[in-house]
Amino acid sequence: MIPLHPRIVHFPIALLLAATAFAILAIIFKGKRDLFKELTIWNLTLGIIGAIFAIASGLSEEGSLVHNETIHSIMETHKLLGFIFFGIYILLLLWLVVRKSKMKNFEFTGIVVLLVLSSGILSYSAHLGGKMVYEHGAGVSPMEKILKSKDHNHDHNHNDEHQEHDEHKH
Repeated sequence: MIPLHPRIVHFPIALLLAATAFAILAIIFKGKRDLFKELTIWNLTLGIIGAIFAIASGLSEEGSLVHNETIHSIMETHKLLGFIFFGIYILLLLWLVVRKSKMKNFEFTGIVVLLVLSSGILSYSAHLGGKMVYEHGAGVSPMEKILKSKDHNHDHNHNDEHQEHDEHKH
Protein backbone atom coordinates (compact mmCIF):
# COMPACT_ATOMS: atom_id res chain seq x y z
CA MET A 1 0.00 0.00 0.00
CA ILE A 2 1.29 3.47 -0.88
CA PRO A 3 1.78 5.63 2.22
CA LEU A 4 -0.72 8.45 2.74
CA HIS A 5 1.67 10.94 4.36
CA PRO A 6 3.67 11.89 1.25
CA ARG A 7 0.44 12.23 -0.73
CA ILE A 8 -1.22 14.76 1.56
CA VAL A 9 1.61 16.64 3.27
CA HIS A 10 2.14 19.11 0.41
CA PHE A 11 -1.32 20.68 0.77
CA PRO A 12 -0.92 21.96 4.34
CA ILE A 13 2.63 23.07 3.55
CA ALA A 14 1.38 25.18 0.64
CA LEU A 15 -1.52 26.62 2.64
CA LEU A 16 0.61 27.53 5.65
CA LEU A 17 3.28 29.17 3.49
CA ALA A 18 0.54 31.03 1.59
CA ALA A 19 -0.84 32.28 4.92
CA THR A 20 2.58 33.74 5.69
CA ALA A 21 2.77 35.36 2.25
CA PHE A 22 -0.68 36.94 2.70
CA ALA A 23 0.33 38.26 6.12
CA ILE A 24 3.40 39.90 4.58
CA LEU A 25 1.21 41.38 1.84
CA ALA A 26 -1.08 42.81 4.54
CA ILE A 27 1.87 44.84 5.81
CA ILE A 28 2.98 45.97 2.35
CA PHE A 29 -0.46 46.88 0.98
CA LYS A 30 -2.08 48.76 3.86
CA GLY A 31 -5.19 49.59 1.81
CA LYS A 32 -5.88 45.86 1.39
CA ARG A 33 -4.84 44.89 4.93
CA ASP A 34 -8.27 43.54 5.93
CA LEU A 35 -8.47 41.38 2.80
CA PHE A 36 -4.99 39.96 3.31
CA LYS A 37 -5.64 39.36 7.03
CA GLU A 38 -8.77 37.42 6.09
CA LEU A 39 -6.81 35.38 3.54
CA THR A 40 -4.15 34.75 6.18
CA ILE A 41 -6.77 33.44 8.63
CA TRP A 42 -8.43 31.17 6.05
CA ASN A 43 -5.15 29.74 4.79
CA LEU A 44 -3.95 29.16 8.36
CA THR A 45 -7.23 27.43 9.22
CA LEU A 46 -7.18 25.14 6.19
CA GLY A 47 -3.44 24.54 6.57
CA ILE A 48 -3.85 23.53 10.22
CA ILE A 49 -6.70 21.17 9.34
CA GLY A 50 -4.53 19.63 6.63
CA ALA A 51 -1.58 19.45 9.02
CA ILE A 52 -3.68 17.42 11.46
CA PHE A 53 -4.10 14.76 8.76
CA ALA A 54 -0.45 15.01 7.69
CA ILE A 55 0.78 14.59 11.27
CA ALA A 56 -1.64 11.73 11.97
CA SER A 57 -0.61 9.90 8.79
CA GLY A 58 3.08 10.46 9.51
CA LEU A 59 2.75 9.10 13.03
CA SER A 60 0.73 6.08 11.92
CA GLU A 61 3.19 5.23 9.12
CA GLU A 62 6.37 5.88 11.10
CA GLY A 63 6.61 2.36 12.50
CA SER A 64 6.08 0.65 9.16
CA LEU A 65 8.70 2.68 7.27
CA VAL A 66 11.76 0.54 6.61
CA HIS A 67 14.72 2.58 7.82
CA ASN A 68 18.17 2.58 9.34
CA GLU A 69 19.62 4.67 12.18
CA THR A 70 20.44 7.62 9.91
CA ILE A 71 16.89 7.80 8.56
CA HIS A 72 15.50 7.33 12.06
CA SER A 73 17.49 10.27 13.38
CA ILE A 74 16.26 12.49 10.54
CA MET A 75 12.70 11.23 11.08
CA GLU A 76 12.78 12.13 14.78
CA THR A 77 13.95 15.69 14.01
CA HIS A 78 11.33 15.97 11.23
CA LYS A 79 8.64 14.90 13.70
CA LEU A 80 9.78 17.25 16.48
CA LEU A 81 9.90 20.24 14.12
CA GLY A 82 6.44 19.31 12.83
CA PHE A 83 5.00 19.50 16.33
CA ILE A 84 6.78 22.80 16.97
CA PHE A 85 5.55 24.63 13.88
CA PHE A 86 2.09 23.10 14.25
CA GLY A 87 1.80 24.48 17.79
CA ILE A 88 3.06 27.91 16.74
CA TYR A 89 0.60 28.10 13.85
CA ILE A 90 -2.32 27.16 16.13
CA LEU A 91 -1.38 29.84 18.66
CA LEU A 92 -1.00 32.45 15.91
CA LEU A 93 -4.37 31.55 14.40
CA LEU A 94 -6.07 31.86 17.79
CA TRP A 95 -4.31 35.18 18.37
CA LEU A 96 -5.44 36.47 14.97
CA VAL A 97 -9.05 35.39 15.47
CA VAL A 98 -9.41 36.65 19.05
CA ARG A 99 -7.67 39.99 18.47
CA LYS A 100 -8.73 40.50 14.83
CA SER A 101 -10.74 43.70 15.23
CA LYS A 102 -8.66 45.14 18.10
CA MET A 103 -5.19 44.36 16.75
CA LYS A 104 -2.67 47.19 16.56
CA ASN A 105 -0.10 47.47 13.75
CA PHE A 106 2.86 46.48 15.95
CA GLU A 107 0.93 43.45 17.20
CA PHE A 108 0.18 42.28 13.67
CA THR A 109 3.82 42.86 12.72
CA GLY A 110 4.80 40.56 15.60
CA ILE A 111 2.46 37.89 14.26
CA VAL A 112 4.00 38.24 10.81
CA VAL A 113 7.51 37.83 12.24
CA LEU A 114 6.40 34.68 14.08
CA LEU A 115 4.70 33.38 10.91
CA VAL A 116 7.93 33.87 8.97
CA LEU A 117 9.96 32.07 11.67
CA SER A 118 7.44 29.23 11.80
CA SER A 119 7.50 28.99 8.00
CA GLY A 120 11.26 28.61 8.22
CA ILE A 121 10.84 25.72 10.65
CA LEU A 122 8.17 24.22 8.37
CA SER A 123 10.44 24.54 5.33
CA TYR A 124 13.36 22.88 7.10
CA SER A 125 11.10 20.05 8.32
CA ALA A 126 9.87 19.57 4.73
CA HIS A 127 13.50 19.53 3.57
CA LEU A 128 14.22 16.74 6.06
CA GLY A 129 11.25 14.76 4.73
CA GLY A 130 12.65 15.07 1.23
CA LYS A 131 16.14 14.19 2.44
CA MET A 132 14.86 10.93 3.93
CA VAL A 133 13.41 9.95 0.56
CA TYR A 134 15.79 11.41 -2.00
CA GLU A 135 19.12 11.04 -0.19
CA HIS A 136 18.47 7.93 1.90
CA GLY A 137 15.75 6.04 -0.01
CA ALA A 138 13.15 5.93 2.78
CA GLY A 139 9.83 4.70 1.44
CA VAL A 140 11.29 3.84 -1.98
CA SER A 141 10.52 0.17 -2.74
CA PRO A 142 13.88 -0.80 -4.33
CA MET A 143 15.74 0.78 -1.41
CA GLU A 144 13.60 -1.02 1.16
CA LYS A 145 15.19 -4.33 0.12
CA ILE A 146 18.64 -2.88 0.81
CA LEU A 147 17.54 -1.30 4.09
CA LYS A 148 16.04 -4.62 5.22
CA SER A 149 19.34 -6.40 4.61
CA LYS A 150 21.47 -7.47 7.56
CA ASP A 151 24.05 -4.70 7.05
CA HIS A 152 21.57 -1.83 7.02
CA ASN A 153 18.87 -2.82 9.47
CA HIS A 154 18.56 -1.63 13.03
CA ASP A 155 16.52 -2.85 15.95
CA HIS A 156 14.61 -0.66 18.33
CA ASN A 157 11.23 0.11 19.67
CA HIS A 158 9.95 3.43 18.30
CA ASN A 159 9.09 4.48 21.83
CA ASP A 160 12.69 4.00 23.00
CA GLU A 161 15.42 6.61 22.79
CA HIS A 162 18.34 5.87 20.49
CA GLN A 163 21.93 5.89 21.54
CA GLU A 164 24.13 8.64 20.16
CA HIS A 165 26.37 6.09 18.43
CA ASP A 166 25.28 5.23 14.88
CA GLU A 167 26.89 2.03 13.67
CA HIS A 168 25.16 2.23 10.29
CA LYS A 169 26.69 5.40 8.87
CA HIS A 170 28.65 4.86 5.70
